[in-house]
Amino acid sequence: MAGGDRMDLNGRAALVTGAGGGIGRAIALTLADAGARVMASDVEEAEASLTAERIRQAGGTAGARAADITQWQQVNGLVNDTLDELGALDVLVCSHGVFHPAVSILELDLAEVDRVFDVNYKGVYYCCRRAGQHMVKQRKGNIVNISSMSGLQPLPLPMYGPMKAAVNNLTRILASEFAGFGVRVNAVAPAYVLTPKMEQMIDQGLRDPRGLLDRTPMGRMMTPEDIAQCVLFLASDASSLMTGEVMLIDGGWMADGGWSAFGGRPRPEPAG
Repeated sequence: MAGGDRMDLNGRAALVTGAGGGIGRAIALTLADAGARVMASDVEEAEASLTAERIRQAGGTAGARAADITQWQQVNGLVNDTLDELGALDVLVCSHGVFHPAVSILELDLAEVDRVFDVNYKGVYYCCRRAGQHMVKQRKGNIVNISSMSGLQPLPLPMYGPMKAAVNNLTRILASEFAGFGVRVNAVAPAYVLTPKMEQMIDQGLRDPRGLLDRTPMGRMMTPEDIAQCVLFLASDASSLMTGEVMLIDGGWMADGGWSAFGGRPRPEPAG
């Protein structure tokens, strides 16, 4: 395994929210493959159970729980259940999130404002608070929040982007607060990831794959597994001196800058 023993999670227990599909499922499977015992959580227990079953079929240890992370009592119960079933909680990955249409603030349905705030910020806050209580007490632990490139640059997402920016700021606040207790807190900020939801948006004409690839210097969209490998790195001892970081995974999107104004980036000649 890349990174050797320092990316080995044997003996550790991880709770992954949003583990019922997409990026969250890939993270749960990747952490399990690295040796972690995993609690897969999602709003729909059936989807979380599918993830846990895949882990068990591969020889790992996993449980599944339904939880609405916007409800403090459910988050409290989820962490308690994780401790009871896995016997520990060493890693929390806050992956559950919701999206809204890319429209002007003048047009965004006000119901989306509450929904995105509740899930994408308050839910992360609750999970970090409850897991943090346990990790600070045991004087060790690791939290990885799934943010977004939209929290680092303006995109036409007037609620989603600001909430991801809030997650980035919360990550840094907690990293500073928890550092003296042996608890690290980092975030991963992906750009466009080819999840089933993204594929659906492409099929519906809501995203232009050619335009996205032209704007991405490395020329491909990320997969959930790409993001999961970055989470594994942050959750492992390979990143033991990293805390308060927001790791951008974007295939060079942010580095592209203003190349188009100068005729575009150099392109290799076609092979053959």
